[in-house]
Amino acid sequence: MLLAISQTRSVKWKEHQFLNRYLRDLMFLYPDYAVLLCADNDGLVFASSVGKTGYRLEDRRYLQNARANGVFTVGHYLISRSTGIPAITFTLPARDVEGKFLFLIATYSLEKYARELSLNRLQNGEILEICDEEGLLLFSTEPDGERKVGTPVNGELFRRMRENKRVDAFRQTIDGKTWLVTANSYERNGTSIYLSVRVSYGKVLRESFIPVARVLLFMLFACVCAFLLSLGLARRLFVARIERLTEYTDALAQGNLSVRSGLNNAKDEITELMESFNSMAASLEDRSRANEQSIREKEALLLELQKRVSDNLQLLSSMINLQIGYAADDGVRLSLVTTHSRVMALALVYETIYRYSDVQLVQMHRYCRGLCDNLVSMYADVGKSIECDIEGIDVSLSLNTALPVALLINELVSNSILHAFTGRPGGRIGILFSKDGNSTLTVTISDDGSGFESDLKNMDSLGYEMIEALVEQIRGSLTVESGPGGSHVSVRFQPVNPGQNAV
Repeated sequence: MLLAISQTRSVKWKEHQFLNRYLRDLMFLYPDYAVLLCADNDGLVFASSVGKTGYRLEDRRYLQNARANGVFTVGHYLISRSTGIPAITFTLPARDVEGKFLFLIATYSLEKYARELSLNRLQNGEILEICDEEGLLLFSTEPDGERKVGTPVNGELFRRMRENKRVDAFRQTIDGKTWLVTANSYERNGTSIYLSVRVSYGKVLRESFIPVARVLLFMLFACVCAFLLSLGLARRLFVARIERLTEYTDALAQGNLSVRSGLNNAKDEITELMESFNSMAASLEDRSRANEQSIREKEALLLELQKRVSDNLQLLSSMINLQIGYAADDGVRLSLVTTHSRVMALALVYETIYRYSDVQLVQMHRYCRGLCDNLVSMYADVGKSIECDIEGIDVSLSLNTALPVALLINELVSNSILHAFTGRPGGRIGILFSKDGNSTLTVTISDDGSGFESDLKNMDSLGYEMIEALVEQIRGSLTVESGPGGSHVSVRFQPVNPGQNAV
C-alpha cells in the first residue's frame, strides 16, 4: 500500500489537500489501519487519514531508522498519537519532484491484526505469540486474554528467540509450566520481529507416546515371531550342518589333510562348499606329500654335497700337512702351516653343518670351539697353556656369511696364538658375539697377551689383506685396539638372513 501511495501525484507534488482526502479514502477501504500519515524529512506530519496534522514524529525510533537508512522499515509496538490505538508501524521513504525526502507511515492496529493471520494450522492448545525487538507483545492467541498487547513477553523466552536466528525447537518453562517452543524471526532494516509457537510439553509426550508405543509393540511382536521362525528353520536347515562343517575345517586348520566329510544328498550351497573343501584337502594332501618328498631329496642331496666338500677339504688339508713334513725352510713351513689352518677352517664349517646344524645355518659357538681346539693344537708350543673362551649370544649364520666370518676368526685367533704370548707360559683368547638394537652383529677377538706395537698390517701382509677382503665381503667394519694389556679386534656387520639367536 505504501509503495502505491508513493507513486501518486499528491505525494510527488505535495498536494496536501488531495493527499489528506486520498489517505482518508484508503482508511475507509482498509479499516484495519489505525492511521495513515505523511511526514517531511524533519518529522513534521503534513497529511493524515484522520485529518490531524502539524505535530512532529522525529522522536519516533521507526522514523529515525527509516531516515538513517533510506529504505522500508518495520517498526515496533507503540500507541498512536493520532488515535491512541495500540499499533505497529511500517515506514517507506519517498521523494517528491524536488528530490526531497518524505516518509509514508502506515500504523496498523494490533486490535484488528488477527483478521490478517491464518490461524487454521494452529492445533488445539498451541499458542502463537509475536513480539517486537524490545520484547513487547504484538499479538497472542493465548486464551482468555491473559496476556495483553504491549506487555513484555517471558524474559527467558525472549532471550532464546533472539539467540536463535533460524527455526528451532526447545523446551522452555513459562509461569511454572513446561512448553515445547518453536521460534523464528523476521528482520528488515536492522529491526526484528520475533515469532514463537508453543504447546504444552506434557501434551506432546502424551500424544507422541501412544502411536510410538503401538509401533514399538507391533515391531517387538513381529521381531519375536520372525526370530522364533528363523531360529527353527536355521536349526533345522543350517546349524547342525554348519557345526559339522566347522569341525571339518578345524581339522584341516590343524594340518590333518586326510580328513574327509560328507553331509547329505541335498544339493545346496553348503554341500557344494563341502565338496570344494574335500577336493581342496585331497589336492593339498597330494601336493604336501610331493613337497615333503622333494624337500627330503634336496636336503639329502645338499648334505651329501656338503659332506663331499668337507671330505675334499680334509683331503686337501692332509696333502698340505704331508708337504709340511718335507719342507726344509722355516718360512715355507710356516706358510704351509698357515694355509693348512685356513683350509681346515673352511672344512670345519661344512663339518659343523653336517654334524650339528641344518642345511642352511652354521652354529657359530660350536664352530668356534672346534676351530680353537684345532688352532691351539696346531700353533701352540709344547708346554704352553692357551685357553680359548667362547662368549656372548649363540648366533647361527647362513653359509654365505659363515664362510668369510670363519676365515676372519681363523686369521685373528691364529695371529694371537703366534704373536701374543711370546716368552710367556700361556694366556687367554676370547671370542665374543654381541648384537645391538638394529640387528648389527659384532664379533670381538681379544687376548691378554703383550699386544703389538707396530701396525697390524705389517705382521702378516697376506693375512691382513685376507682380513680386509673378508671384512669388505661381508660389508662390515674393522676396529683394532692394542696395548700392554692385550689386543682387541672387532668386526661389525649386518648378517644376511641370520638364524635364530639364543643367549
